[in-house]
Amino acid sequence: MSNSLKGSWAWAAIIISTLIIPVAAIAAEIRTGESPTLSATETVNNDLYLLGGNISSGGTVVGDLVIGGGNVSVNGPVSQDALIGGGSIAILSDVGDDLRVAGGNISIAGKVGKDIVVAGGQTQISGSVGRDVVWAGGALAVNAPVGGKMQLKGGEVVINSHVSGNVIFTGNKLTLGKDAVIDGNLDYAAASEATIETGAVVKGKTTFTQLTSPAKSPITKEGIIAILSALFLGKFLAALLFALVLGLLFKRFAFAVVASAAAHPFQEIGRGFIVLIVLPIASVIALVTLIGIPFGVLGLLLFGALMLTASAWAAVLLGAYVYKKFYKQAEYQLTWQTILLGVLIYTLLGLIPVLGGLAKFVLVLIVLGSSAKIVFEGAKSWR
Repeated sequence: MSNSLKGSWAWAAIIISTLIIPVAAIAAEIRTGESPTLSATETVNNDLYLLGGNISSGGTVVGDLVIGGGNVSVNGPVSQDALIGGGSIAILSDVGDDLRVAGGNISIAGKVGKDIVVAGGQTQISGSVGRDVVWAGGALAVNAPVGGKMQLKGGEVVINSHVSGNVIFTGNKLTLGKDAVIDGNLDYAAASEATIETGAVVKGKTTFTQLTSPAKSPITKEGIIAILSALFLGKFLAALLFALVLGLLFKRFAFAVVASAAAHPFQEIGRGFIVLIVLPIASVIALVTLIGIPFGVLGLLLFGALMLTASAWAAVLLGAYVYKKFYKQAEYQLTWQTILLGVLIYTLLGLIPVLGGLAKFVLVLIVLGSSAKIVFEGAKSWR
């Protein structure tokens, strides 16, 4: 292989490495639709987002699992955290770290390695919990050991298992079943004293505060709808995570994109259009010749990375620009607040028919042009 060809491949390797880093940093898989599923034979080695109507996750998720849907069934293990919102939720498999759930009818039968936080109507916990349980809702039944403390607020609660820590309850009615064993203290406030069945044990101190009026459930129908609506914004959360990783981990590049786009927006629109049309065609043509193979591969990888990150960079750009203009700042700011603002505005633009889509397309062209300019200028400095 000639020295020039070796040099081309080395140059390509450097560029490819810089493109792979941000992509790997936000690696996640997103599945949407009427009935998105993860089959029992599948394994996802990154985070998984399932958004839709009827959702089933039967495979193995090595990262985090985020679900927003109507009827939700989780039958496969999750190695890290799980965040789930839905109408009817059944969690039948193990969750390695924390579990966050909001919904109507909730059943947790799998083993949870760390904490559980639940907001729902009817909740049943029949799988073991490694650490704490925080719950608010209408009715709760706990029939599995809890390794930490419990903080509960709502209507009726039945505990019929071993709890290693303290139990704090505020609500209408508390029942300790015959198999209930509380190693810590029991501190509860209710309209009447708890029903304690024969065999139940509280090893610590019991404190009862009588409420003059029945406790109101902290979870109303409107509250559940609001929670589910928020959880249904899984795409927004994924976009925000993507933009935060890119904007905060690659600040120098982000500032360069913002500065270039703000200084010459119309010029960057033109350059972005050229990148969108010319770069993939030129890369394919370059693949035809032996000497052009590394440049063709590099061009296609560059095009793919630019297209993958363009929307996130557009949100970062939008947030920095709007924040500077609104607050009359002398310099552009790049913080999690400006990125959040940008992602929010960018998401809202998508809800506006025609004009919103056109505005997003223009922003993407600006980002494509600015990003390509910065990458090519950096490549020239390496020669």
